[in-house]
This record gives sequence, structure tokens and C-alpha cells, in this order.
Amino acid sequence: MDKAILGYCRVGYFRIGVFNDQWDRLLQQFQSLGSCDVTRRRLQLDYPRDSTTGWWTKSFEETTIEMPIIQKGSSHSLLPPGTYVRTDALGLTADVVVEGDEILFNSAYYEVEAVRPYYFLDGFSYRECDLTLLPFKNVSGVDYTTSTVEDARYRNKVYLETYLSATALPNFIVAYSEPDYPMVRVFNEKGVDLVISLGEHTSDSLIDSDHYPFGYKEHVPITTLCINKINIAGTKLMHQAETELRRVAETYPLGSLRALGARRPQTKRLGSLTLYSAEYMMEYQRDST
Repeated sequence: MDKAILGYCRVGYFRIGVFNDQWDRLLQQFQSLGSCDVTRRRLQLDYPRDSTTGWWTKSFEETTIEMPIIQKGSSHSLLPPGTYVRTDALGLTADVVVEGDEILFNSAYYEVEAVRPYYFLDGFSYRECDLTLLPFKNVSGVDYTTSTVEDARYRNKVYLETYLSATALPNFIVAYSEPDYPMVRVFNEKGVDLVISLGEHTSDSLIDSDHYPFGYKEHVPITTLCINKINIAGTKLMHQAETELRRVAETYPLGSLRALGARRPQTKRLGSLTLYSAEYMMEYQRDST
């Protein structure tokens, strides 16, 4: 909601015509101690997707917002009852902030881990934001993104993208596990219904009778993920994904003798959302070259 100011009086924030000035009074108390202006770096997921990892490239749009920030370990008499610092810092704001955004405050970068709206009676007051410090944000290093080394994830990504059916699984992507932004942003902003993610592999050496390695048996975890979006039954989509993965492994096993192993469901709640997920193990043998 937008703030409205009449003359010298700050009217506050409105929700369905109900007056609520709690946030304005709280902000004025913090402003008496110093400026509450911070830089919000709004996360944007841009095209094209990275051809190796399968994830969208990140960019940030910077704007200035009002957000008092309380560091972990500090006590503050201005905090409302029941409010405390869960992570490295807590930010309070009435401006729009989304998980995955970054906050720049006193030359330090923080990532927004969670956002909780706070209401007073039936009126919106402000948002509580859990912030995690990014200590190496400005540290430069070697760029390995152009490396020619192909790991097991990339080989299996090409394999799945080649044989998975877009008819059986509409609106899916294949990508490496653990993107460096919240997974929920992909579902909410990119029209993706299903993510098939590839984790780091484990490997066992195969030894011949002369005690020389001639190949490796590799195990690559494959996790299917979706959320309970409107008009999509998460459990049904998960079983469709399992059926399709098994079809591919059974129809195209050659090359590296792939086989799809055991299934482990990992469904969890994310606030009002349910993240449906299941992990499988793709097992295959490859020679030492």
C-alpha cells in the first residue's frame, strides 16, 4: 500500500479503508537514531538459461527503501513484542521485498531469506525480513564458468534433455541442483511446473584382475521438484515424472548402461506452499577415458 501524507501529518498505510499508523510510528522511532534508508537489490532472473547449469542468469535492479536493520545478538527496545533476530540480521519494512533479493546496508550485503507480513487487527503494518550476511560478496576470484571440464551432471543433463518427452512433461527444465537463488522464484516467475535437478555424483573404481582401474561406477542423484500451483496436483505430476524417467532409462540404457535406482520422497512445507520432491539414483558404468 502507498503512504499518504496530508499537510504535516503522516496518515500511514491503508488496507481496505482501515487506518493503521503503527508502522509510521515505529519507523519514526528508528529514524530518531539515524537514517533507515538502505539499497534494495531486486533479484531478476534473465534469459537465456545457462547452457551448462540450466539456470537463469541473475541480475539486480537497485532502489532505495526504508528498512531499519537490527543485527544478531543486539537487543533493541524499539522492537515490537515477540520480534527477534533469527538469522544474521532482521529488517523491518513496509516496502515490497521478496525472498532472494539483496539488501546493501553500511557497505555490507545481505540476502533476504524469508519475508513475513505483520498485521495489526485487519490492517497491514510492515514486513519482517530475515537477512543472511554475504561476507564474500565483493571478493573477486577466478571465473570457472567457461571451464571445458564436463562432470557427471552435465553428461546426464544432456542425456535427459535428449530423451525426456515434452508431451508427457510440459513446462519442465533439467538443471544442476542448488541454484544460488530460492527455487520458489523459478516456479512463481518462469512458468515452470517441474524441475529435474542433478546433484553431485559419487564414484567407485572398477579394478581388473591386474589391479588396474578400467572404469568407474557412478551414482548421480536426480531430484524431481514441483509445488502445489493452481490446477496442478503435485503428487500426480511427481508420478508422471517418475514414469517418464523410468521410460527413458529403460528405453535408452545403452552408451553407459544407465539404470534408475531407488526412490526417496522428500516432500516438505514452505509456508503456504507444499514442495513435492523425490530423489532417484541414476547408476551407470563408464570407462576410464
